[in-house]
Amino acid sequence: MLHTRGTRLHAVTAGDADCPLIVLLHGTFGGWFDFSDVVAPLAQRGFHVAALDMRGYGMSDKPPPRPGSDMLLAVGDVKGAIATLGHKRAVLVGVDTGGAVAWVSAATHPETVAGLVSVSASHPADLRAAMASRPWDFMPMLGRSALAHLPSRLLERFARARARAYRANLAINTTASFQRSDRFAEVLALRRTAAAIDNAFIHSVHNSRLLTSSTPRRASVSAPTLLIHPNQSLWRRLAARQRDRVTGDYRTLTLPGAKNLPHIENPGAFVDAIAEFAGGLTDHAALRVGRRGV
Repeated sequence: MLHTRGTRLHAVTAGDADCPLIVLLHGTFGGWFDFSDVVAPLAQRGFHVAALDMRGYGMSDKPPPRPGSDMLLAVGDVKGAIATLGHKRAVLVGVDTGGAVAWVSAATHPETVAGLVSVSASHPADLRAAMASRPWDFMPMLGRSALAHLPSRLLERFARARARAYRANLAINTTASFQRSDRFAEVLALRRTAAAIDNAFIHSVHNSRLLTSSTPRRASVSAPTLLIHPNQSLWRRLAARQRDRVTGDYRTLTLPGAKNLPHIENPGAFVDAIAEFAGGLTDHAALRVGRRGV
């Protein structure tokens, strides 16, 4: 457990603590276990790796949601986790809402973010703008956003529908071939089980607020940035929009045999992409001596 700012965050770690740190941030419907196939391989490639359960998930603390402060708290958790793990900076790899947190972390605390990997994710301000200009492209996200802003007492009524919601979300974000595999059933079971821990479902619904959280519209990101997304027009347009936000190196990548969850569908290719990106950062040497107190 990581103790940061009075909150305990569950993290699964691997690798030498003296190696560069990679922090893995899951999305609304996931947990640290979404990265179970990539934690050890990344560590074997020479990195200190930490897959977090965000607040409200798994064995992490579940304080009552604080509307209006969701992103501030999430970004603070990430910054605190980096320090608690003994590092000054990290490469942040975020999926879905974890990606939104990674974007805002890179803009708000650039001194702690050595690199940003956004996996089918967007800076909240860019997503809000894209939704406003082409709402028909974002109907599932608009539905999630609306549901996330309902009072908790009303959300309890949706608990019975969560099994269907988790299946639908996993299906829409993965390829047809993956949906026919045994791994699809395994991931779905893990996600449903995790949602039932200490009423984590309510926290996961509120987590969707992070997608479109109110953040400074023009905040820039100086960290080298890699966008991993499927070859779809929606993501290509978002990638072009986000290019204007990044002042440093900016790349996009599509991984074969995967849709929005490449770390689950094609973990080998995902590990290769992350290791190549993180290993090639200009401040990689600084990362190696970037331990706190060194």
